[in-house]
Amino acid sequence: MIIAPGYIVLILLVTLLVAGMPIAFVLGITACVMILIDPNVQADIIGMIPFSGANNYLLVAALLFMIAGEVMNQGRIAEKLIAFAASLVGHIRGGLAHVNILTSLFFSEISGTATSDAAAIGSVMIPQMRKRGYPAAFAAAVTATSATMAIIVPPSLNLILYAYVADTSIAALFAAGIVPGFLVCFLLIMTAYVLSVRRGYPTEGPFELRRIGSTGKEAALPLTLPVLILVGILGGIFTATEAGAIAAFWAIVMAMLLYRTLNARTLIDVLLVAGKRSAMLMFIVATSTLLGWYLTNQQIPQDIAQAILGISDNYWVVLLAINVFFLLAGTIVHGTPAILMLVPIFLPLANQLGIDPVHFGLIVTVNLGIGQQTPPVASVVLITCAIARISIGKIVPSMLWFIGAMLVALTLINVFPAIALWLPGLIL
Repeated sequence: MIIAPGYIVLILLVTLLVAGMPIAFVLGITACVMILIDPNVQADIIGMIPFSGANNYLLVAALLFMIAGEVMNQGRIAEKLIAFAASLVGHIRGGLAHVNILTSLFFSEISGTATSDAAAIGSVMIPQMRKRGYPAAFAAAVTATSATMAIIVPPSLNLILYAYVADTSIAALFAAGIVPGFLVCFLLIMTAYVLSVRRGYPTEGPFELRRIGSTGKEAALPLTLPVLILVGILGGIFTATEAGAIAAFWAIVMAMLLYRTLNARTLIDVLLVAGKRSAMLMFIVATSTLLGWYLTNQQIPQDIAQAILGISDNYWVVLLAINVFFLLAGTIVHGTPAILMLVPIFLPLANQLGIDPVHFGLIVTVNLGIGQQTPPVASVVLITCAIARISIGKIVPSMLWFIGAMLVALTLINVFPAIALWLPGLIL
């Protein structure tokens, strides 16, 4: 009996993942094995496709936004954003929880990665929340789920990668992420408020316009970064890569010259961290491109699309199946390889359903963000649990409330495409 190539690919991927092999090697080895055993494919393609896949100008933006986010993290800029957020929402019941969420939204518009957001905000907010009587599990849950906004709002690394894979406008994707990001923020704050009222969590003093003015003045410079990025890209003034360069440069100027919270030695460490992360990203891009090429060559994405449509051709049933698949994929695979590996497979199906590629990008991104709140991946949760000094098991009950809020946001984004598409249609 001849086994179909698609099944062999699946067996290899699962086997290597279960064995604990790094995802880049999993993708690369699977692709190489399939190409070498296929007599109809020339083996020298193994050396050509990965290079051409990683040789993309857009991917430079990922490195530059990583540098900007890490500079803001190491330069303790998050503390100024926290103070400003506290002046805006600290007076509400459960004040520090709302401060945590709102600050994550601010920082997300700079960092582009959930892990940077969680590390920067969590290192300050979790100890403060514990001092004010919030349970460690609740503080860690708020931080982990709110950090997920970094992969929804621009300059999200996941949206950059999706634009690369789907050959879609990065400006449109960035614009599309703004309203869903605010929707997630609102639902997380509402959830925190309900829990805070029920549990009697404290406020952080009365609302004062004077305090907003003083803290806003301190936070004004950091907040120019997301404004600069969005206005520049959405206004067509510069590309996403140029925006990344400007963001990195301005972050370094602020941290080293204006606030003096970063020195030359620390900057070198920041560049090394960003360089290592970028190298890992490019390795994954290269190997996933090779596997994607093989899958496309064998028409496996089309076969999967037809198999799903063979079960049901109802729009909502197929859309639900896609959501469930990406949600489950997010629990076992990080967002970067998941987008690079799975989007080329499911994008043809989305096109057949008539789903706008930009809308589909937000559906994929939000699903993966929710999926990554659960083990075994759960990198953001691991960071917040380490800061809070608790086990993952203790954070689960609190996490469920906030994951529920994000599922509501996901449902609304699916049912009402205008949530993602209204702003790009308005300004682009």
